Amino acid sequence: MLLREVGSSDSRFKRLRFHEGMNLLLADKTEESSTGDSRNGAGKTSLILILRHLLGGDSTRLPTVLADHVFWGELDAPDQRGSTRLTRVERFVRGGKVTVGGVPLSLSEWKAEVGAWFGLDQEVRRPTVGQLMGQLVRTDFRDAVKTHNAESDVESGIRIGYLLGLSPEILGKAAEVATRDKHDQAVAKAVKAGTIPGADVRVSGLRSELARAKTRRDRVHKDLDGFRVDVQYAEHQAEADRLTRQIRDLNDEAAALEQRRGDLNSAMAAEKPAAEPDQAIRRLEVLYEEVGVVLPDLVGKRFDEVADFHASVIQNRQSYLESELRSVNDRLSAIATDRAKLDLERASVMTLLNDSMALDTFRDAERELTELNSAVADLERRLEQAQAMESNKLKLRSMMIEAESGVQTEIRERAAYLDEAIALFVQLGEEIYADRSVGLLIDTTSRGVLKVSPKIDGDASTGISEVKTFLLDLVCLVTAIKAGRAPKLLVHDSLLFDSMDERQMASCLNIGARLADEHQFQYLVTLNSDRLEAAEKAGFDLRDHVLSPKLTDYGEDGGLFGFRFV
Repeated sequence: MLLREVGSSDSRFKRLRFHEGMNLLLADKTEESSTGDSRNGAGKTSLILILRHLLGGDSTRLPTVLADHVFWGELDAPDQRGSTRLTRVERFVRGGKVTVGGVPLSLSEWKAEVGAWFGLDQEVRRPTVGQLMGQLVRTDFRDAVKTHNAESDVESGIRIGYLLGLSPEILGKAAEVATRDKHDQAVAKAVKAGTIPGADVRVSGLRSELARAKTRRDRVHKDLDGFRVDVQYAEHQAEADRLTRQIRDLNDEAAALEQRRGDLNSAMAAEKPAAEPDQAIRRLEVLYEEVGVVLPDLVGKRFDEVADFHASVIQNRQSYLESELRSVNDRLSAIATDRAKLDLERASVMTLLNDSMALDTFRDAERELTELNSAVADLERRLEQAQAMESNKLKLRSMMIEAESGVQTEIRERAAYLDEAIALFVQLGEEIYADRSVGLLIDTTSRGVLKVSPKIDGDASTGISEVKTFLLDLVCLVTAIKAGRAPKLLVHDSLLFDSMDERQMASCLNIGARLADEHQFQYLVTLNSDRLEAAEKAGFDLRDHVLSPKLTDYGEDGGLFGFRFV
């Protein structure tokens, strides 16, 4: 693509004609200008905005006073067959319509055509035409890598990587990582704020809690399925309680009787009849003989009487105990019979109670089951959310590894092209600074973002930062032209050279002019005349680079637009 001419529907606008190689648009300070005049209003930067506008960029930065104007440009544009043809592009300052070669196009259609100059496939989402054009036709020079202050590292890496010949699909993985990370951070923020309750609980804890809730729910559900509602449940419960009390009373009575029976048996065993009277008398006689005394007959008679009386008492006692024991045994037998009967009755009632439940209890159980179902559903939802969050973290890590690995592979596979770009950056940088170390670092972050870092010793100064921007833009353009990924155009505003030393500015301009000739691209630079004079004195070869007409700060019509406005 070769820019030929730029004009406006306003006849006061100074039509500019361009040539191949370097084009210098000067804002001249004349002897007639007053101290109130300023070259800042001559229109140098406005020309760059107009070029961006004609090539599909945003028009909101153009002054509102130009809202009703049409700007046009004539350029040698490549066609679908690969050859070039002179094409006229017209566009109102306000509105999306563009006329290309007399054919109305929508802005998106025109951007698609411009994108073809960069070799962009319509399926490629990043970099965009605007991002690429933003580097070739710069309006911001604060950062060599960024084309505007709000540009992300991801966008910068994709844009520069594309111009250096890397795969946009591989570079775009970093954008997918950034989008996923942004989503995950939003979810984490919502969890922290309580918008997603319970999602901060670990999966293992939720799974355990869910298992307990399901077990409880299933048990209640099973109980409900196995029971029937008994409207007389309370009466049956009272009957079971009554029977239980009766059985308990019988058991207590039986226990007391068992104790009584044991006592009776012990007493009967202890109170058996004494030995026979004759035997007792014989033992007594032996005793007396041993001590040498003869037992008198009267003593024997008395002993017999006592023995008979004692035997009578023992017999009466045994009869009483036997009667008491029979009574106890009879009562225990009756208790056993009554208890067996009560047990049968209670078993029947308990069977009825076990197979049924009260209506109130049934309703309470149903209510509990509903609550448990709700709790289980909530836990399942929270578990699903927690699993999704864990899965997202794993997916993000996997995407980061894939993105980083992909870019590293790209860097290795295209090492020859990248080495050539790095060598060119170093060569040009050392041409500008013979006493400084120069380098271009190309690497990838852990998130797969291409990181391009132009380095010049002492690069904290504004002037050196401007040189880095100049070098990076030139290296990217030359590399992209070789790869068929850029139109042959580079535009630098005078802002780029504001803080440069005259010697460095002269070197930059000489390099720009030389490379423009070598690689057949247009290098358009806007400068103030006094800065150009300083560059000439420092060694810049001006030749025939200056465009006509020159802009001036003198009068109302000295600027690009032919009139002054605020």
